[in-house]
Amino acid sequence: MSSFGPPVFIVGCSRSGTTLLRLMLTQHPRLHIPPESEFLLSLHENTDHYGDFTDPHQRWFFIRDLQTTEVSMGAYAFSIFDLSVHEAETALADRAPTDFAGAAAALFDASAHKHGKQRWGDKTPHYVRHIEWLSEAFPESQFVHMIRDGRDVARSRVEAGFTVSMRRSARHWKEEVQTGRRAGRLLPAHRYRELFYEDLVRNPKPLLQDLCDWLDLEFTEALFAFDESGDASVPDEHAHLHDKLNAPVDPSRAQAWKNSLSSREIADVEAEAGDLLRELGYKLTGKHVPLWLRGLRGLHRNTLSYTKSLVQRLRQLGIV
Repeated sequence: MSSFGPPVFIVGCSRSGTTLLRLMLTQHPRLHIPPESEFLLSLHENTDHYGDFTDPHQRWFFIRDLQTTEVSMGAYAFSIFDLSVHEAETALADRAPTDFAGAAAALFDASAHKHGKQRWGDKTPHYVRHIEWLSEAFPESQFVHMIRDGRDVARSRVEAGFTVSMRRSARHWKEEVQTGRRAGRLLPAHRYRELFYEDLVRNPKPLLQDLCDWLDLEFTEALFAFDESGDASVPDEHAHLHDKLNAPVDPSRAQAWKNSLSSREIADVEAEAGDLLRELGYKLTGKHVPLWLRGLRGLHRNTLSYTKSLVQRLRQLGIV
């Protein structure tokens, strides 16, 4: 843990506003949140290679793995820290002996200090599935779970090219949100907090004031200056996914699905995730997938299942 406060993890289903929140919070004079890390779950499996980081070769293995681990779309883990190899080596040596989490925290701390900050955070959306592990690895960490209307998330994920199916995207949103909520509710109230995207864009000041108080940070109007540094704060590889981040907060981003989704697309999302939407306080439209389409989809599923079973049987018989 940083000597100036616990790390802050921003998690949530992708396209839920985690980047917007990160850009806001990283404007704080005490908090530094670099681009997505991604590596924490994969590299901790190499603990045997890293040992306790007291020997130079152990630190070299860790730095090398960070330099060669691609986190997303051509971006590599080591670059998020904005540290030289010498600076990283020094930070690890100063923290040793330590475990994997301690070594990762040492680099996050060094990165924060290089940017004139005293505390670090991490915005990696898919960590929403791994809150339990992270909460144990970083025992005093705090988690902000960003939640957005699943209809907007499904629409945004399809537009971003993450999937071509509204139904599949809705199922993904439901699984991510439910997984994060289950794990988060096992943590004490001072470590887990849910924040709704719609509240953030419609009435950001009181929400951010409350959030800063929860994070033990003094609120500052500087949080709203994110649009002046948005381009520099988002990796080039991700810029096309965040083309609106160089503009002030726009309340119309909330529930944009009402003007962009067809009746069938709305019905598809509500059929897949309506129960969770309702539980979270979102109003359903009551639109339904046409009976003929449900029948056609059922026939398609049955045909695929039958074909799969037939192929398996033919393989058992040595025919194919």
